[in-house]
Amino acid sequence: MTYEPLSRRLATLAAIFAFLGVLLGVIALATNYWTINTIVSETSNATNVIDSHTSGYMWNGLFKECRTNMFCIARFQATTFIVCLMGLLFLLAGGIFSVLDIPKASDRRFITPLLMFVGCVLMTAGLVDYASMNFLNYHSSRAMIAAIVFAYTALPIAAFVAGRYSALERGV
Repeated sequence: MTYEPLSRRLATLAAIFAFLGVLLGVIALATNYWTINTIVSETSNATNVIDSHTSGYMWNGLFKECRTNMFCIARFQATTFIVCLMGLLFLLAGGIFSVLDIPKASDRRFITPLLMFVGCVLMTAGLVDYASMNFLNYHSSRAMIAAIVFAYTALPIAAFVAGRYSALERGV
């Protein structure tokens, strides 16, 4: 059974949001700018008043920690990386199934929102895992947050399309 035009457009929109989420998530995982902090040096003067000034920056991500005046130190956040990567793979599979549902509906219509849901949960869990150790205040962490927003936007659209087709199938 083929979809009506509204369901086709919504399935296309869900696929676009899912693929945008995957793209932003891959960029977030590949770059090393999840957290940035200033390095503050404190010195005391003759009156014992502490004077502080910024002496550089420290930024880190999932692979290494870097400072402006030193070499980078390898610190791999394996749990965050693997959980976010698994979430992105599920979201990619959900986007692919959404594209396959555009021309013609089939019995696999419920797998699309299920895959997107698992992807959303895993990406959120990975972000929370990293946030439990460091701040989320730089480019890569914000790209991952945007990827999660796109994934959570694609999820109800895909669920609506699957539910709409089921309601139409029952009436036929």
